[in-house]
Amino acid sequence: MSNIKVEEAAAGMVTHVDNVTPRIAELIAGHLWSSTPLGARSAWPAPLRITVDTMLASLHPMCLIWGPERILLYNDGYAPILGTRHPGALGRPTIEVWPELWYDIEPLIDRVFAGESVAFRDQPLTMTRNGFPEETWYDFAYSPVRDDAGKVVGLLNVTSESTVRVNAQRDRDRTAVELSTNDAKWRELFETLEEGFILGEVVRDQNGRIVDWRYDEVNNAWYDLLGVERGCAVGRTVRELFPGIEDEWVTEIARVVETGEAIRFTRQVGDLQRWYDGICQPAGGDRFTVLFLEVTNRIRSEQRREALAELGRVLPTISDPDDVVRAATAIIGSTLDVGRVGYGTVAEDGETFTVPNDWTREGYPSLAGAYRMDDYGGYAEDLRQGRTVVIPDIRLDPRTSSNTMPLETVAVRSLVNRPIVEKGRTVAVLYVNVDAPRDWTAEELAFIADAANRTRAALERRRAEQEARETASFMRSVLAASTDCIKVVELDGTLSFMSDGGMEVMEISDFNAVRGCPWPDLLRENGSKQAREALEAAKRGVTTHFETPADTYLGTAKHWSVSVSPIPGPNGEVARILSVSRDHTELQKGREQQQLLNGELAHRIKNTMSVVQAIANQTLGKAEDQEAVAAFGKRLGALASAHDALTHDHWSTAKLGEVARGALETFGEDRFTLAGPEVTIGPRATLALTLMLHELATNAAKYGALTVPDGTVAVNWAVRREADQDVLHLSWAERDGPPAVEPTRKGFGSRIIRMGLSGSGGVKLRYETQGLTMEATAPLYQVQEA
Repeated sequence: MSNIKVEEAAAGMVTHVDNVTPRIAELIAGHLWSSTPLGARSAWPAPLRITVDTMLASLHPMCLIWGPERILLYNDGYAPILGTRHPGALGRPTIEVWPELWYDIEPLIDRVFAGESVAFRDQPLTMTRNGFPEETWYDFAYSPVRDDAGKVVGLLNVTSESTVRVNAQRDRDRTAVELSTNDAKWRELFETLEEGFILGEVVRDQNGRIVDWRYDEVNNAWYDLLGVERGCAVGRTVRELFPGIEDEWVTEIARVVETGEAIRFTRQVGDLQRWYDGICQPAGGDRFTVLFLEVTNRIRSEQRREALAELGRVLPTISDPDDVVRAATAIIGSTLDVGRVGYGTVAEDGETFTVPNDWTREGYPSLAGAYRMDDYGGYAEDLRQGRTVVIPDIRLDPRTSSNTMPLETVAVRSLVNRPIVEKGRTVAVLYVNVDAPRDWTAEELAFIADAANRTRAALERRRAEQEARETASFMRSVLAASTDCIKVVELDGTLSFMSDGGMEVMEISDFNAVRGCPWPDLLRENGSKQAREALEAAKRGVTTHFETPADTYLGTAKHWSVSVSPIPGPNGEVARILSVSRDHTELQKGREQQQLLNGELAHRIKNTMSVVQAIANQTLGKAEDQEAVAAFGKRLGALASAHDALTHDHWSTAKLGEVARGALETFGEDRFTLAGPEVTIGPRATLALTLMLHELATNAAKYGALTVPDGTVAVNWAVRREADQDVLHLSWAERDGPPAVEPTRKGFGSRIIRMGLSGSGGVKLRYETQGLTMEATAPLYQVQEA
């Protein structure tokens, strides 16, 4: 575990404290636990109560970390180490109490919650517990706490300070160096050290300046930690052993010898690609000692962590996607100390792979360009399937060993290709190359995966932002090109936006003149009421439409077709309201003109029918069958009624209910009950229905229910779904009249009835005791088109 620096104390690693006045028990008793994940103390499980009671009863420093939230509890012996964080730390998640330590202690905590006991001896900590930094050492043990089912639910930490023992050990180490003349004792201690040890002497030039230093003694650990063959160091200088070594390895040791002051260091030997942490101390005259350990893994971990943080800081500030790739690959490449890093996207065809640019060190050619996935040979299918490709040495991997030339010619000896998969498809690949064999660690592969995902996320944000800008630009163009008056209305009915085309048609030069005005107040006649109703409907999520007159801002009278729709907010609730008004002034003028012409046409048709009826009366006045003459006149009247219904809607359609009432009104409205939904029918069906109902009513007045005072007729209609089409059903039912008798002779009236709703039949007549019943059916589309 790495050296942990602590600002005020260390989490879970504290000294034994004597004569502490018990106060934590009182704090725990008075704490509002019901507001924490642990819940009310009365409901604590037995393992938690027992462990807390045991901990509180101990004078030894202890703390308890409980549950998935890692809630911290502790005893009086632990409290002093918290400093000003006590008593606020009680009952809080450990990550909040010790945020600066969490990165180091979280993996240990997770191991314990997985069932493992963890213990460390002589753990170094730099603590500021007495107002100044001091080096301390601790022994501590993490033990799992299990519930009745054996599940780990908590962690109990028992700790004690070992600073005195460690300092004594260090004093013994220094004594061993000082007593170097006693070779037997010194050698025994010297060779048992796990740390690398150097006893060296500086080398001066003719002017007395220190320019190098020589190895007088090194232990076996020195060879192991540097990966150097044993026995080759003593008597040689550092520059002879490591020709490219950094100058600081000489200058800093020179400063120790010349000042007599020890230094601590954390430094890299670049040629070895390793990092070391240690202490250099003067040993008298031109001699010095160095005690060190390799800390490459810790340093690399810190570098990777900082690189991820840098990606998080840098990528969001870059707008150009190519620059995002350029910055990300540079950070990844320098962190991993490799030769090439690139990022490319895979097209929707799953085969085309495009690399906009890549990061390379000197001597590595760029691989920017377009490729086919099959260009990746033996591991192309791995990438398609979303599997990370890790090849420590292309000469040894069966996917590449048969032909390494294509890769080696572009300085690839070891590689990692990390695919990024979205919705089951590989959409991008981050590749990392180096020109020498390399064993990739799990931590490095995790860093590559994380960096690839962050790069992808940054690029997708840029793409989404670009699409949003393009969409916004397109919408502005649409709004500017539209001649409709497009408005955004707030929930209180006030105007907050109007399109440029809308301002033009409304004759508004500056929207600020109407911004914030109540929109319904701009409409005339019934339009204000309709607008308010439409706004209320929009608040409920309903779209409505109406037409109304309204003047422009300069007073020009216009007629508008208005649609009002809800605009949902992020949470799905109606946030604003959209109103689109289209200028229908000319259309309304045309309607009014057409209505005038239709009225005139209806008047002329009625006059024509009156003339026809007069001629018929004159011509047939002396005919023997005056009943037929009367029927003819009534049929002309029914046709006139049908014409009235059609001219009301410009001879295009008529409402079935209005047609039925018009055809039957001369027979007495109180004798009929009409019921059914609103259905529009075409001109031909209007004439057919009028004549059919007229004939049925005439027969009822002669022979059926209308011949008696209490007789009634029910006319009902409905639309039903049959065989994948809508069918109109209409029924005529006479009641409380004489029994119906089927006529022996089929005259013109019967033929009119049997023609049905669309002139093609579909009529059933039943002559029943309670009266005549007629049912007529026809496909709705025929009735509406007829």
